[in-house]
Amino acid sequence: MMQFRTVLSSLGRRWYMVLAGILVTGLLCLAIQMNAPDKYKSQASLVLMPSTQSVGDAGNPYLYLGGMGEALDILIRKLASQPVRERILGTFATAGYTAEPDRGTTGAIMVITATADNPEEAMAVLKAVMTEAPRSLNQMQEDLGVAASARISTMELLVDRQAIPEEKGRTQLVLIAGAGGMAITLIFSVLLDGLLVTRGRKRQTRKKTRDPESPAKLRAELPSTDSSDSVEEIHRVVPLPSGSS
Repeated sequence: MMQFRTVLSSLGRRWYMVLAGILVTGLLCLAIQMNAPDKYKSQASLVLMPSTQSVGDAGNPYLYLGGMGEALDILIRKLASQPVRERILGTFATAGYTAEPDRGTTGAIMVITATADNPEEAMAVLKAVMTEAPRSLNQMQEDLGVAASARISTMELLVDRQAIPEEKGRTQLVLIAGAGGMAITLIFSVLLDGLLVTRGRKRQTRKKTRDPESPAKLRAELPSTDSSDSVEEIHRVVPLPSGSS
């Protein structure tokens, strides 16, 4: 509690520094809000479907969606690998994508998110990833010698028709800049106050050292003595000879 009060006192004494820091932080946040590059994103969902061998000719594939979580994890790792990313993003300088499991369901569903500086590139990257996903899944099974009738496939669930602006990234930048600016303002104000207070105390100490008290002031502070009291004190200490008065 004492430290908190000390900080408040320091900020109160250096209120002008706090005000200046708030103004600078506000201008910085405004500049980021106005000048941060626009980002667009598009999303799609793919579900892994069981093989025709597992379902049978008259079976319902939706009843066999369980147990393919491992295959989904492997496919996601494949799409995140460096060779695949270079192949997909080779012609897109500022684009990117992510592939992750759908956390809102227990099925083997993959959510693909593509981002770019313009909506056309975002949609192009999304289409490229959706094309790569079934191709990579089929290639992995082919490398293992899995028969065509026993291979897992993919099916599109949801696909965005157009990319939408992504405000989350810009908002995060503004919040980070605001929090960082305020933290720097408070720390700098407290440190500056401590430095100035310490210098003031040292200056007062040096002033007292260079300006000693005057002799007249020192004599005025000494206890005054009466002359008759002094003579009487001497008579008590030194006895007078007989016959003297």
